[in-house]
This record gives sequence, structure tokens and C-alpha cells, in this order.
Amino acid sequence: MLRPLLSALCLLALASQAQGQTTAATPDQLFSDFSRCDARFFETLNTASLPAGTLRVAKQGNVSAPVVMNPLQEGGRYQAFEQPLVVNGVRLVGYHNEAMSLPNVGNLLFWGFVAEGSVSDVAERLKPLIADHARLVAERGSVSRADIRRVGDPIGQWRTEGLAGPGVATPFGFVERTLSLEKGPTEGRTKIFCSLQGTVTPALLQVYRPDLNANLLD
Repeated sequence: MLRPLLSALCLLALASQAQGQTTAATPDQLFSDFSRCDARFFETLNTASLPAGTLRVAKQGNVSAPVVMNPLQEGGRYQAFEQPLVVNGVRLVGYHNEAMSLPNVGNLLFWGFVAEGSVSDVAERLKPLIADHARLVAERGSVSRADIRRVGDPIGQWRTEGLAGPGVATPFGFVERTLSLEKGPTEGRTKIFCSLQGTVTPALLQVYRPDLNANLLD
């Protein structure tokens, strides 16, 4: 009787241990969470399993974030990877994080990756991983998905109508959120980035960019 009892206790202990473990996110899963343009990306970085020499991350409060020197400072906003991070066949070679405040425009935050390849090729390969990819729109050589909210709306509410449109400043009292794929800084590369633009409040930053100080742009 003792041996079966001990075996049963061992099995229960192993099952309990397995339930307590969190499965490490793959690069593909990490990118899919990034494409949501919310806090999920930074939460997933806590447990992501990334190849050595690719994206370097550091703990920021309860989440993790890619390391850059200073998102407010020119020259301190980019992390080049020693080795490409491969996502569904696309080689990501760096990460960019930028924050600024402009008169008559509002607060602007951009974060995301630089990939090898043209916009069309990168978009085609990554599309299956992109959240809500049915809303992607190709225009003027770029591919994007956008939504907007009014300050005072429930914090998780976003609308798909009434968008400001490319090249137009987001109206005061609104925040526009986009996922964009655009031609990169050098030939043969593509920028893949999320943005928050307009009346970005500390409360919104706290929820959607928990890697940053909520009062960063005050």
C-alpha cells in the first residue's frame, strides 16, 4: 500500500509543479502580442524565450521592455541586435522606442522593429501573426491598421471610424493608435511599429505602455 501511495503523491506534486510553470513565449507569439499595440507585448517579454544575441530586455516594474538608452533623446532610441530575431521567416534586426511632445500636435509614441525586406514582402509574411489583420490597409507604399478613442471613453474602448488619416494631426481630445509597416531608414528594410498619437494622458500610458513612466511627457 505504501508504494502506490508514494507514487500517487509524486504524480500530484509533478502535476502541481507543471501548473505553476508558465510556458515561455516563442518569437512568433511575442510578435503577435506586439501587434496588438498594448501592454500584452511587455507582459509577454517577462517569459519570452529568445535566442541569444537577439532582443535584449530589462525588467521595468511588473513588465519587461527592450533596452534603449533614452526614448526622449535622439541617438538613444534604438537597439541593434547582434543576431537577427527570426519571426515567421522575417529577420528582425533592431528595436526602436521613441517618445515626444509637439506643440499643436500632442504626444507621440512610437515603438517597434526594423526588419529586412520590402514592405510588401514583410507584410505578406507577418500578416498571419498580426492581430486583427483583416483591417490592414495598404496605402502609399505602407500597410497599417488604425483605431481612435476620445479622452473620457472607457480605457479599453477604441473606434474604427472617424480616423484622422495619414499625414493629418489627431484632433485635440482624441488618441489615435496605429500598427504600421513602412519603408525603413535604409534600402531593403522595413519599419514595423505601433504608435499612440494625440492627447495621450498618463492614465492611458499607464495601461498601454507600462514599461514607461506614466508622466514621461508631462
